[in-house]
Amino acid sequence: MSSSFNPILNSPFEEPDHYYDTQLDGSLDYDNIISGRRPFVPDVPLAPVKPGKQKQVFTVKDVSDTYDTHLVNLIRREAGAWRTAGYPNVTRVTGELLTFWFLNPERNNKLFFAQREAIEIAVWLNEAAEKSNAGQNILNRIREGQVIRKTHTGFNLPRIAFKMATGTGKTVVMAMQILYHFFNRTEYRNDVRFADYFLILTPGITIKDRLGVLFADTEARHKYDAKDYYHIRDLVPYAFENRLSGLNAKLVITNRHSLERRVLKGNKKSPFDGKKGRNKDHGMEDYARVIQKVLGKFRKGRRVVVINDEAHHCYLPKVKTKQKENQRAAVWITGIAEIAKKFKVRAVYDLSATPYYLNGSGYDPYTLFPWVVSDFGLVEAMESGLVKIPFMPETDTTQEIEMPKLRNIYEFVKDDLPKKSAKKQKFTAHPQLPELVRIGLEQFYSHYKKEYEKVRELFDSPPVFIVVCNNTSISSEIFRYIAGYEIEREEGETQVVNGKFELFDNFDPNTRQLLRKPPTLLIDSEELENSDQITPQFKKIFASEIERFKADYRRLRPDRSVDQITDSDLLREVVNTVGKMGTLGAHVRCVVSVSMLTEGWDANTVTHIMGLRAFGSQLLCEQVVGRALRRVNYYRDETGQFPPEYAHVIGVPFKFFKGGKTAVTPPKGDMVQIRALPERGAYEICFPNITGYRIERLNDEIRADFSQIEPFEIDGSKLPAETKLTTAFSPASKTLSLEELKEKREQELIYHITQSLISLCFRDDDGNPLFYHFPVLKKIVQEWVRTKVCCIGDAFKNMLFHLDEMRYCHHIMRGIHADQQKHDSILPVFNSYNKFGSTCHVNGVTRKKIYQTTKSHVNFVVADTNAWEQIAAKTLEEMDEVVCYVKNEFLGFAIPYLKDGKDDKHYYPDFIAQCKSENGKRIQLIIEITGMNKDKAEKKWYVENRWLPAVNTVREKYEYDEWRFVEIADDIRDIKNQLIEKIRECV
Repeated sequence: MSSSFNPILNSPFEEPDHYYDTQLDGSLDYDNIISGRRPFVPDVPLAPVKPGKQKQVFTVKDVSDTYDTHLVNLIRREAGAWRTAGYPNVTRVTGELLTFWFLNPERNNKLFFAQREAIEIAVWLNEAAEKSNAGQNILNRIREGQVIRKTHTGFNLPRIAFKMATGTGKTVVMAMQILYHFFNRTEYRNDVRFADYFLILTPGITIKDRLGVLFADTEARHKYDAKDYYHIRDLVPYAFENRLSGLNAKLVITNRHSLERRVLKGNKKSPFDGKKGRNKDHGMEDYARVIQKVLGKFRKGRRVVVINDEAHHCYLPKVKTKQKENQRAAVWITGIAEIAKKFKVRAVYDLSATPYYLNGSGYDPYTLFPWVVSDFGLVEAMESGLVKIPFMPETDTTQEIEMPKLRNIYEFVKDDLPKKSAKKQKFTAHPQLPELVRIGLEQFYSHYKKEYEKVRELFDSPPVFIVVCNNTSISSEIFRYIAGYEIEREEGETQVVNGKFELFDNFDPNTRQLLRKPPTLLIDSEELENSDQITPQFKKIFASEIERFKADYRRLRPDRSVDQITDSDLLREVVNTVGKMGTLGAHVRCVVSVSMLTEGWDANTVTHIMGLRAFGSQLLCEQVVGRALRRVNYYRDETGQFPPEYAHVIGVPFKFFKGGKTAVTPPKGDMVQIRALPERGAYEICFPNITGYRIERLNDEIRADFSQIEPFEIDGSKLPAETKLTTAFSPASKTLSLEELKEKREQELIYHITQSLISLCFRDDDGNPLFYHFPVLKKIVQEWVRTKVCCIGDAFKNMLFHLDEMRYCHHIMRGIHADQQKHDSILPVFNSYNKFGSTCHVNGVTRKKIYQTTKSHVNFVVADTNAWEQIAAKTLEEMDEVVCYVKNEFLGFAIPYLKDGKDDKHYYPDFIAQCKSENGKRIQLIIEITGMNKDKAEKKWYVENRWLPAVNTVREKYEYDEWRFVEIADDIRDIKNQLIEKIRECV
């Protein structure tokens, strides 16, 4: 294939007639293009990913006949035939609307086929289906699918779901559904097929605000100035133009929260409200009051059409749980059911890119709602050019087998990320982010920077980079790392630290002042309530944009005063208008978010998305990636198709999630008590219980000795130096690399590390950095960089710029401490409550394998492996040199150590043995047999350079034997000889 390969197969305005062959796992094969419409196969979860190296024998085409009788495929055929026949069996008004929308050769603002199919099916089901046997059969099947409760029939609503991918124009379909009913109702007042009123429900404020375009703009002087979708999308025939002004009185747009009953305060219904034994509903609003507040302008008993946007949030859970999503869904569906008691609900139109049951709902996860009648999914939208095509990581330079590191960043770093914080915190330290996140940000930003330079002169709004995080603690750290931050020192002074990336830095690099228009925005629920991003200076700079926002606010909320606009409203408007000229969000280049951008956010300038959160479903993957898929331009090329546009996505692991039952854990062996035996008191072993170390320095000169320190590894098998992005729709690929990082000079790196070393490790008692040490520390750092830094695979030394400062500073400090150890005294810090531990206190139960003892104070050795502990115990029992021993299980013997200079950790060795030599000298020998696989270098260093020197320094004071350490090599068979050799060495 040539490099000019165009992945777009179909016109966006015609029914798709080609598709990429699709494996049964949902992956796409762009080498094989199939003629005809992509069949709807609900059991294949389509995703924009390539197939594996070994293609499957059978594809979707081979099994499509099996699904011919599925409701969606039946309706496609019947509604398609009705379309071909020229829309028979409809009212005159319906015929005029359909002709104006789809059969008008003079129409410039053409509508997408995805929109056409959805409204045609809605019309066909409402007017024409009952006129044919096939249509009546389809209507019966839909009614059967709408039955979700045989007992509580009020929940069996007339729901009809339209599956439409993000970017295919759901809002336009809503506008057409409203006009279809509204204009027919004004013409045929007694026709019960058409509704009097319209209620649009959304899951949140963002979507509710965006759907304000469905209110008719009655203030515009000319229809070309109107800001509603009826005029912007040219949906109103001239003959009906004068009727549109009456629509707003028939329309309510609200979010599902308005259907929630509130707790009554004061004026209780009775003296018993809230008392024990009373119905809990007595302290709640009744639904009549809720409905009156929401639909007060609707006349009771009239016909209503309900339109649910993002309707996958509206369902009746099968199980009662405290899961928030289920509670919200129950509020939504219950509210509609209560409305149906007061009004004649003619239809409930569900619109969603993913209209299926969520995990935890009680239904089979990710199965479609049984009332889904149409499907224009994400892959079909891409094949038609309606949305951008995503490039995602396919390979990288690491040794990861399953997927490249940047495909699913969160899974690799989740244990090292900040945990969820309940309160907003003041930061007094530098951002703490895992190295993979830093490297990923550097690669992705470098690619963004190139894209920015390409388009900055072509468009008025910059391309947008999004990071979607797991919680507010992570988003805060990412925001500070990217955009810069202020540190409040103890003395009250504020220090500004610039962001890592020039285009996203909110502070001027020279003056360190906050920029007039900060390019990076932090948005989450905490920020909306307590944001300091909307300052008086912000309001002054954006005065004209705020006035424009107020004008729209008056039009969309005539019942509210603009004086009620809060800082939260302004911040939400900044988010909602990212990438839109002349608005509060036009200047934003980077958005750091928690979960607020998964739905309803319609910026079309997004080019890069980084996920740093858990993805438990394909639904969430589609929602997050969907934020980047809206097109910028809608001009057609010479073929009549849209030219391809691309987005770039990392950290969003498109994969296939299938629900299943939880496996039952098989019962394990019998419980066994592990305890100290009083009759073996002679075998008691005591040990120092220390919590840390204290160094008494006898020499202030700073030197380093790296001779006994292991190399500091930059592991290219774990950190990608390069990542290849591909798309499932073409052979094209793009590369994320660290080329700019490679070009930095060594002296720049040494300066950076020395600065970090002073900042983290050399401060006075008041916390001030000791910069006068810079010259001598710079020489030490230079030696360390040139002699101790080891690059594995494709890694290179300049990657240190984005590695954890604490990790490499701790490594350097070990070399400095090694030299100081020649002169300094290491002392233990004992546990203030229990200075010594003992085998006397061992008591616990286990189901693990055990080995019975005779030479131990404790009755059994607990085995963590199949044989090694048992072999070690047997050897210790047999050796004359061993007086007694104990396995470190329920004993609490721990050696404190640091990993990367932070996070206090504890190392639990396998055994302690009290040994004696031929001349009678006794030692306490710590024995490690299972290898210290995790943090081995740190554990061993702290044992040999901290714990042993500390406890042996004070052994005469506390009158205990000398402590030593031995690690058995990889071959357990030679344990006896290694122990004997260690004992002789000590003597």
